[in-house]
Amino acid sequence: MTAEKRTPEDRKQSGRARKPAWWLRLLAALLSPILFLAGIELVLTLVGYGHPQRFLVPWKSSGRTVYLANSHYGEHFVPKELSRTPEPCVLGPKGDSTIRIFVLGSSAAYGDPEPAYGFCRQLEVLLHEHAEGKSFEVVNAAMTAMNSHVVRRVAQDCARHQPDLFLVYLGNNEVVGPYGPPTLPDSLYAHRRFINACITAKKQTRIGQLLKNLSQTLHTRGRPEKKWQGMESFLASRITADDPKLKDCYRHFRDNLDDIVQTAQRCGAGVILCTVPTNLRSCAPFGSEHKPGLTADQLARWDESFQQGRDLERAGRWAEALSAYETAQQIDDSHAALAFCLGTCLEALGRTEEAKPLFVTARDRDVLRFRADSELLNVIRETAQAYAAQRIRLLDLETELSAGWDGSPRVDPADPFVDHVHLGFRGNFLAARAALSVIRELMPQAGLREPRLPEGELLDLCRRRLLFDAQEQYRLAMVMYRRKTLPPFESQINHEAEMASLRDELVRLRRAEQTPDSASLQEALQRRPTDTYLILRQGQFLIETGRPREAIEWYRKTLDARPSDMRIRVALAQLLAQSAARKEAVELLTSRQTPDRLSRRDALLLLGAHCASGGYIPQAAAIYEDLGRQDGRNVDVLVNRAAAALHAGDLPAMKQYLDNALTRAPASVQALTNMGNYYAKENQPRAAQQWFARAVQAQPQNPFAHLGLALQSVRLNEMDKALVHATRAMTLKPDFLEAHLLLAGLYDKAGRKDEAQRHLELYTLFKGASQR
Repeated sequence: MTAEKRTPEDRKQSGRARKPAWWLRLLAALLSPILFLAGIELVLTLVGYGHPQRFLVPWKSSGRTVYLANSHYGEHFVPKELSRTPEPCVLGPKGDSTIRIFVLGSSAAYGDPEPAYGFCRQLEVLLHEHAEGKSFEVVNAAMTAMNSHVVRRVAQDCARHQPDLFLVYLGNNEVVGPYGPPTLPDSLYAHRRFINACITAKKQTRIGQLLKNLSQTLHTRGRPEKKWQGMESFLASRITADDPKLKDCYRHFRDNLDDIVQTAQRCGAGVILCTVPTNLRSCAPFGSEHKPGLTADQLARWDESFQQGRDLERAGRWAEALSAYETAQQIDDSHAALAFCLGTCLEALGRTEEAKPLFVTARDRDVLRFRADSELLNVIRETAQAYAAQRIRLLDLETELSAGWDGSPRVDPADPFVDHVHLGFRGNFLAARAALSVIRELMPQAGLREPRLPEGELLDLCRRRLLFDAQEQYRLAMVMYRRKTLPPFESQINHEAEMASLRDELVRLRRAEQTPDSASLQEALQRRPTDTYLILRQGQFLIETGRPREAIEWYRKTLDARPSDMRIRVALAQLLAQSAARKEAVELLTSRQTPDRLSRRDALLLLGAHCASGGYIPQAAAIYEDLGRQDGRNVDVLVNRAAAALHAGDLPAMKQYLDNALTRAPASVQALTNMGNYYAKENQPRAAQQWFARAVQAQPQNPFAHLGLALQSVRLNEMDKALVHATRAMTLKPDFLEAHLLLAGLYDKAGRKDEAQRHLELYTLFKGASQR
């Protein structure tokens, strides 16, 4: 048998036959990177890389599975420093007699500045007070700084957990929130599918999270950690009322509301859509712009008339001020601040009905659009109307809270707002009471009684149940005051007058402040024994009354029952750290008993900051020494080690730490201020003054930098400069004891005895109250 011989031509044709077709080669070229990325995605998933994708994540506690709010959820949409954590919650299986309500929205729905007294908590109190045979779970699923692009996804996640009702309180962040008009080019922002694809790639893939984290790490390495700056983070998001992208924004908002409604309908839940109340009367626009095309002469004449109006308004000459503003209006009627000033004058002259539309115009023309405008409110109303026959109801909070047209600019119990959109205790109560009425009508199966108590008694009931006392009123008033010293509030046209009024209110509240009544606290705890906020208040009460050991035992006992509660865990760890039990404190924060456990480094940073701010310097020094061994190049660590060295009297070490910090972060306000302290200790007032001046220039709203500059100016006998900066320090921080003491001395030396006495009284007031 002989083998068949193959010619070269045969072999050539055989090779061509074995070679894959071109379309197979193209398919392989396309699939290879996809399969490669899919492999990476699979590996990252298997090793558990990244944060959970859903808003509610499972967690095993005491042998049962519960669902907790994902504290990292916001990081899927914005950088970590801009992300705020949602309100913690624990969801177990829903009982047959339980009505579960999810509240969706952003910071106003969340309850900013303090969710302990916000809309959700007060609604839950009122529901239980009027319930007959049912229990209610009001789940705060709102998130600060988020908008409808995010909230529609939160709704989808919550729909998995047997909701009976979604209450949607949304609209203020549509422009400045994630994927708002300023964040994308016109051609891309117009397409909602593109926005959704971006969110999906970033949020729902581990590779997206990996790339995002790598980018942030490379960008921030060696720099001080960025911190939440509130509304200041969005100052670049300016957009005028005639910008075409706003039409796309309104369309996206409508589509996202439709998605939320349809998500609710698929899981059999009802929906309440709330209009968003905004502060019109006491909140001037944050940003104004002239209409395009004005000449230099027109701008000069407009500015002259406007400034004349401002001077006349300050003097209380309302009719003359109105005339000056109307002259400016004839040149340019598109300026938001001008509309606000016109409204203010008309209201002062008793022409309230003419004033209201001007305040609305001022809001709608504000180029820093932190408030829902008229068109967004119309979208909410129209969406509710379109679904009215399908268990969808409108709750017109804008109308409910505008009743009475209260024009007070103060943090006053009668004023529903504490700023541009956030409600005070009474405002949240009014919103919750209105929601109670709509829920009764929408859900007859809930068996809610009609309220029998008058408004004032119901309000007092909420105060008692949530322990909203004089101490908390003062604390929150101070939080809001400090917030309003920062941009964009400081640029508001009525800022100076409002801050003066707020300072008067702070003094009034400080005089009324007292240690919480133990009986009231125990009564509130008896009704709500698992309420984390009341548990923390009890611990704080024990500390304030000189019983830290009892506080530690109280926190330990409550934490044993609720091991996943990070707020109680942090409170206990901080108390242990200031008691020099650093090791146990770190173990608490890094424990695997909570999904929110910290890394050892982050635990030490948290404890170090707490001890330093509380005056526990030796404990803080030990913590930052430990951190120095782990992360010796971190600017925050270097600055705090410098402060500890100052406390220990080791000035050479202090200087070395600060030189290192300023090499890495030349604009670090903390480093600049501490360098001023170093030269002050070295008895070099001129050099110290220069460092404090640099700190003031870097951060004009820093009261400590201003006080340091004032003190060194006194040493250099520059009394006028000292007075200016001491006054600024006190203005920025009304309870700044050292500033009041310095001002008393400066005024006494200048022969202004009444002013000196006033600051001594304020010094005594704030010092005495802080020691209670």
